[in-house]
Amino acid sequence: MLKLMGMRALIFDFDGTILDTETPEFLSWEKIYHQHDQILPRNLWLSAIGVGPQDAKFNPYTHLEELVGTSLDHEKLRAQRHKIFYRTLDDEPIRPGVTDWLEQASTNGLHIGLASSSPYDWVHGHLERLGLRSHFSAIYTSDHVERAKPHPELYEKTAAHFGVKPSACIAIEDSFNGVTAAKAAGCYCIATPNPMTVTMDLSAADRIVLSLEEIRLAELLEG
Repeated sequence: MLKLMGMRALIFDFDGTILDTETPEFLSWEKIYHQHDQILPRNLWLSAIGVGPQDAKFNPYTHLEELVGTSLDHEKLRAQRHKIFYRTLDDEPIRPGVTDWLEQASTNGLHIGLASSSPYDWVHGHLERLGLRSHFSAIYTSDHVERAKPHPELYEKTAAHFGVKPSACIAIEDSFNGVTAAKAAGCYCIATPNPMTVTMDLSAADRIVLSLEEIRLAELLEG
């Protein structure tokens, strides 16, 4: 079955795909903006999802300063936002279907990797906390590449780690920038948007599902 399809690896994105960190992140910043009598534009926020720090065109700190017309204490804002953010994030579960897909990938002999535009410590820490770290034999993050998503380098490096071509990899993504990176590398891409990214244009993905529970990996491998 697997040999016929030629798929050799399963590569997950992290933020918003394995764990919905993106909704708590937006909500925490939204509250900070409200505290300064401002509104956080959702479209600006969405433009930064799935992008590496060096490519992000939207900075909420400087944007808020522009709106209020004065400089702000970034460290104070960061502490306030983190308190709000982690209070919400701690209640977030692993996204539906993720654990089952990891188990199916192992059963079917696929390599399992992770490609994320976030820093390694962030990704690794959450995988450990969620009990998922042992599933991944390769983790590539913004710390390991010159250009993060939407550049394809993260997927190219993860595939190379396994000694396979990106075209033999199934990528799981949740955002426009993530899908762009996966497809630019040549992966087969499944988009599984979260509440923040559900309005994004994910049409470049090979398949879009609201949850990985909607399809079994075995079915995909069967074609």
